[in-house]
Amino acid sequence: MNHLIPKPDIKEKSFQGTLAIGGIAGVVEGSMRYGFTLHTAFPGMMLTLTGAFLGGFTGFFIKDLVRTWCGRKPYRGVNNDGWTMGAFLGSFVGTLLQVMTSADGANLVVGSIVGAYLGAACGALPDEFVTPILSRMNENRPAE
Repeated sequence: MNHLIPKPDIKEKSFQGTLAIGGIAGVVEGSMRYGFTLHTAFPGMMLTLTGAFLGGFTGFFIKDLVRTWCGRKPYRGVNNDGWTMGAFLGSFVGTLLQVMTSADGANLVVGSIVGAYLGAACGALPDEFVTPILSRMNENRPAE
């Protein structure tokens, strides 16, 4: 049965992790206000995902702006591993920082959104170097 279900790559894992963190932040924040709720997971996921996409766009825009300003061709992202990994790490760190700095743990979704935005923007800048490093690491992995 394992051969029928492909193993997700790092981009899929990071995307699903970003959604999970946004959803958990939405549920926890909604539960603090209204009691235990599950319907606040979807808005948390979508807002975090929107922040990640806007951050990735901003990072690629700044990267292309600097590259064309220096006289090089603009970078056209093909694999986009860097910004998805950055969005996952950023949403995780942003949520943790919001939990640590808030007295009652409020606005967790805001921390997740801002963290995903900043992480994706910073992850988009070295995007062209991330995928070759990941593929080299995957080649050196022992056979399962």
